[in-house]
Amino acid sequence: MEITKTVLSEQVRERLIGDIMSGVYMPGDRLGESALSKRFNVSQSPVREALKSLEEMGLVTREPYKGTTVRAVSDLELYETSTVRAALESLAAGIAAEKCTPDDIARLEAIIDEMLEKAKTGDEAGRNRLNNEFHDEIIRISGHSLIAKLSKTLRFASWSRIRGARIRNEAAIHLTMRHRDLIHALTIHDSQAAEEMMRSHIEENMSWIPLTPPNPLSDAESK
Repeated sequence: MEITKTVLSEQVRERLIGDIMSGVYMPGDRLGESALSKRFNVSQSPVREALKSLEEMGLVTREPYKGTTVRAVSDLELYETSTVRAALESLAAGIAAEKCTPDDIARLEAIIDEMLEKAKTGDEAGRNRLNNEFHDEIIRISGHSLIAKLSKTLRFASWSRIRGARIRNEAAIHLTMRHRDLIHALTIHDSQAAEEMMRSHIEENMSWIPLTPPNPLSDAESK
């Protein structure tokens, strides 16, 4: 019975992560155990376990008498997570370049084709969802389990802010097309180029978000 509860809580957790990443739930939105248990047709026990896991990942906050809410992300946290993401996912891209098959490339191309359609129609939530899928696919190809485990939490901070930035259609199309360069590097198994393309892609993605650059000296002085 305990195994069943664990599986249910993991399923609820993954659904909630997807909902947060795609904008179904935005920063500040409340996640009530009762409402979620009805939505997923499960008891409150796996929902409670899932929310506890999300709190440990830093995606939600839980306060007495207030319940659980989706957590907002500060400029400093966004800066820190984006630099770590760039390092981790560029490593994954380099490893993936050594392992990818023609079938892998075909899946990545299909994702980009659909993402481009979303970008052209201004469907930012759909484009973000497919972008996450693209990055997840590259990490899957790399076979690096630790990067896979860390990436979702790190990416949450980035995409939650990107959603709020209201990226223009032409910018969304440009960012989507940049994935083609990365796919080319993967196709020819050029690990160094794949690493550089992934790092550049993440850094450029973040440049479209209004962000006050953190000042480490000021932060230290304020403590």
